[in-house]
Amino acid sequence: MTKWDVLEHVLVGDPEKVPLEFWADQEFVFHAVHWNGFNFRFANDDLKKNKQFVLKVIKYWGYTFDYAHQTLKKDKEFLLKAIEYNGSVLKYADVSLRKDKEFILQVLQVYKPAFEYVDEALKIDKEIIDKISN
Repeated sequence: MTKWDVLEHVLVGDPEKVPLEFWADQEFVFHAVHWNGFNFRFANDDLKKNKQFVLKVIKYWGYTFDYAHQTLKKDKEFLLKAIEYNGSVLKYADVSLRKDKEFILQVLQVYKPAFEYVDEALKIDKEIIDKISN
């Protein structure tokens, strides 16, 4: 059975029937995620940690970052790059970073509309407000 035959399970809403080895195949996972971004939750942990692959996926579907590996959600450098691709990934970043004023100031320098996903307590911070106003 080819990956294209197996992809039929994804297309008809039965991703659980896909053998595990297919969830480690970048091409297969990309097509599965293209069909429905929530399919990224089935991807192999190596793909969920793969920075280049995750950037490729979030470029189109920011909400898939919710299923990325925790290490990426805590990686400031990676997040700043990811936010350039899709600002909504901030919503799924580690909570500690969403509350980190210095990090948020860096984020807003990269992409001001990410303010929407900033922790509520920081949305009233004068320095943060000034950053989005300029």
